[in-house]
Amino acid sequence: MSGSATNVARHEPIDPGKMRRAASGVPVVPAFDGFRGIAILAIVIFHTLQNARIGMGPEDGAIGSFVWAIDPGQSSLNALFIVSGFVMFLPVAARGGELGSVSAFAVRRAARLFPAYFLVLALSLLLIATVPFEPPLAFPGLGNIFLTLTTFEVPAELVNFQYFLGFGMNRAIWTLSSDVIFYILLVFFAARWFRHPLIGLAISAAIAVAWRLLMTNLDSIASLLSIDISAARIDELYLAGEIQFPYWAFSFGVGMTVALLFSRRQAIAAAFGPGRARAAQLAAVAGFAAIAALVAVVQPASVHYSPLVGLLYTALIGLFAAATIFSGERWQMPFINAPVRWLGDVSYGIYLIHLVIITCLARLVSMPSGTAGAAAVWLLAVVPASILWGYMSARVIERPIRARAARWARRATRDTTGP
Repeated sequence: MSGSATNVARHEPIDPGKMRRAASGVPVVPAFDGFRGIAILAIVIFHTLQNARIGMGPEDGAIGSFVWAIDPGQSSLNALFIVSGFVMFLPVAARGGELGSVSAFAVRRAARLFPAYFLVLALSLLLIATVPFEPPLAFPGLGNIFLTLTTFEVPAELVNFQYFLGFGMNRAIWTLSSDVIFYILLVFFAARWFRHPLIGLAISAAIAVAWRLLMTNLDSIASLLSIDISAARIDELYLAGEIQFPYWAFSFGVGMTVALLFSRRQAIAAAFGPGRARAAQLAAVAGFAAIAALVAVVQPASVHYSPLVGLLYTALIGLFAAATIFSGERWQMPFINAPVRWLGDVSYGIYLIHLVIITCLARLVSMPSGTAGAAAVWLLAVVPASILWGYMSARVIERPIRARAARWARRATRDTTGP
């Protein structure tokens, strides 16, 4: 089957969003569940190995240079934002460019994003107030709490740099800020993007490139504008810049473009067929590996801040995703098998909690580091606990609240097919 989508019979749609889409004829694309689950698991593993002091870089020989060039953490985040762009824009594309009721959209997205997020923040505050961390974590002030609850703490990093977000426990939550900004922009630009997708994609690429050029040339720009800025402040802005929405604009744009292609899957499948899709899938993998090998040899000052490397990596990940969903089921199997799709279904809670668990281990337990055995101990401590939290969060918090929000939106607007 090419251009594979699923319905209720193929995968238990206990997710309220999937149930609504399946009932309204908007396709649920199994592979993107898998993409999300694998990307988030990769991020959890990457952060866990970082804390176990396991890393590979140019000083570790050819393999270390290649792994460094792949930039695993950034590439996984890239895939995650491509998934977000795809999932959010696919209903719009299926409806001919119509977003639907803005109020219903806002209610559904808030129900998706914030309850599980607030739960993790509440847990973090409880831990800070009651657990004797070493080094200690100061209880945040009201201003910090407000910025974190609203996701404003991420843009605030540009003016008041903290680095350790999430009350010092959970820097991973920065991604919610980009999601919120994307949702807001989608309200205003969804129809325009549908009518002029290539222009939209070009603009998103230009934003991502301009942001990288700005952040890597702050000293020159400050000098040109006669602004006195210290080297330390430039370093802060450099770190803060990579968690801002403009940095990831092209990733969202690529996801939206893949969604538009999938909405026209019958014509595309007839023109190209699964054979060419498989060839494109392999070409994307080969191209990514070739660029990573070249980066490993050249060793630029920064992989993820390189405009060219950033665009190419994002485009190739998007090409791989598009080619995969147009390939036959056998070629999609790593992403559409039941365990991986289940992981995707519970991945939001996994992502939200994993750094809280890591912080607790790092500050409360004498954990080993620097060896393969240490890595195994860390992974066994972090990954299963994160998955268990993700499952319970999805079952107890996320799905019931999202189902209620969907019912409210349906009664209020009769809108059942929006994102």
